[in-house]
Amino acid sequence: MGRVRLSGGAFRGRTLPVGPGVRPTEGRVREALFSIWHPYLDGARVLDLFAGSGAVGIEAVGRGAAGALLVDGSPPILRQLKSSVSELDLADRVVVRRLDLPSGLARLVADGERFDLVFADPPYDFVQHSTLLAGLVGLVASDGLVVLEHRGDLPIELESESNHWECVDRRVYGECGLTFLQPLAAK
Repeated sequence: MGRVRLSGGAFRGRTLPVGPGVRPTEGRVREALFSIWHPYLDGARVLDLFAGSGAVGIEAVGRGAAGALLVDGSPPILRQLKSSVSELDLADRVVVRRLDLPSGLARLVADGERFDLVFADPPYDFVQHSTLLAGLVGLVASDGLVVLEHRGDLPIELESESNHWECVDRRVYGECGLTFLQPLAAK
């Protein structure tokens, strides 16, 4: 089992376990993400989908977010996430929840959840981006920001969901790409 080092905030230098089959977001990509998110982080509610190691959601809280929801569908990963949250004494600010994605997003909508920042890091062979984005409608604050991580050579193309989302930025860091989306109501 590997480990991923948190690169900033209150937990800078701490490491989190990375279970088998988990591809954590690289440190330099997280640094770039948090550089872009910096103006939005203070007091934000963060949704970390396909959370894996939980590094993005946990680091967001360490950098000033009010709280984070870490979502994954794998029971072993969820146990590891809960252990990391407990070890860092974050149970009052970070919640771990099991949901199959993208279908489970409907449960968050039904629960009345709302988030300012959403980070989704599905497996690189994930093909349901349109369904994922459709499921996020109603979960993201009108001035919120969604970031999708994907293979850098395969940018996310907006199709039927484009009536809800506007692509505001795209970045490529080696093999990793980040697509930044805002709800159209944000204009």
